[in-house]
Amino acid sequence: MERLGVGIIGAGGIAGAHASAWLTFPDECELIAFADMDERRAQERAEQFGAKGWYRHPEDLLRHDDIQIVSICTPPFNHAELAIAALQSGKHVLVEKPMCCSLEEADQMIAAAQEAERLLGVVFQWRFTAEFVRMKALLEAGKLGKPLLAHMVSFWWRTADYFRLWWRGTWEKECGGSVLNHAIHHLDFVLGLMGQPVRVMAEMGVFTHQIETEDAAVAIVRFANGALGSFASSTATFPEHYRIIIYGELGSVAAPWRLSLADSPYQAEVEQWLNQQPRPEHGGHTAVIADFLRAVRLGERPKVDGVEGRRSVELAIAIYKSALTGQPVTLPLSPDDPFYTKQGLMEAAKAAVGKRP
Repeated sequence: MERLGVGIIGAGGIAGAHASAWLTFPDECELIAFADMDERRAQERAEQFGAKGWYRHPEDLLRHDDIQIVSICTPPFNHAELAIAALQSGKHVLVEKPMCCSLEEADQMIAAAQEAERLLGVVFQWRFTAEFVRMKALLEAGKLGKPLLAHMVSFWWRTADYFRLWWRGTWEKECGGSVLNHAIHHLDFVLGLMGQPVRVMAEMGVFTHQIETEDAAVAIVRFANGALGSFASSTATFPEHYRIIIYGELGSVAAPWRLSLADSPYQAEVEQWLNQQPRPEHGGHTAVIADFLRAVRLGERPKVDGVEGRRSVELAIAIYKSALTGQPVTLPLSPDDPFYTKQGLMEAAKAAVGKRP
């Protein structure tokens, strides 16, 4: 089997997770090159992971005929630009979360993949955890009865040092705060279980950090299946804590894992059924990349493709729109909505920054 060549754009911390995961499959792929605006850092990554070359400009990496797949590991503000350039160069693209900064960008990325007949995947490794797989199986089999409520807490502790990195905490470069860049994995997790949201009401603010973007937000969501959702995210909460709970007519299931059914004999029956379900072979970025390699080899869509990755961007933007306008938001957002574009979100967010006490 001919190995696929991989290039990585961005040589920061998350690039190491990508490189290590690609190297887990040496019979299927090889690292060809890194690119980063800090060429010294690109060289260090190339030497660390045994890549053949390094570049300052991503265009140089994309000229490689021996690269078939590109991982994009840069800050969110240029995900779309780089992904589209890579797709138009004939590469399959795996982009870090968040997929991009706006629905307009997401749709442009999806269109570029379709036009180039290449795959676009988004890194949401929580979709491959044992908790998600088991919770998804329970819901699809109706073991909880009708879903009633999804509760999500995504609490992080980020100090001032964290936000000293030039692009963090800004609407222009990070494109969001605790919702888009921290809780996004948990939002995607819930969306993967509960389906399409149809209505959002939210509040947010900056409470402890000297930044533009929110460091805390709460939202109430109505799903198309009739269930409700309560979401809370923050980068100002100590200790760090996350929890996702799905409540149904017959009980609840949570991550970190906990199954609680009202009827004890039925719980024993369901636990036995769960033990017969397949478990994930890989975890973390390794699971995402194993799935992406499978998709490329077989010409199939990855589990989290561009269309699926777009959903969490839309929910995050709906939360921002509701919080910034003080009004409930109906989904889906249409292309003529001011918040469909990055410019529309930036203008509303920066106007709100100017009104802070």
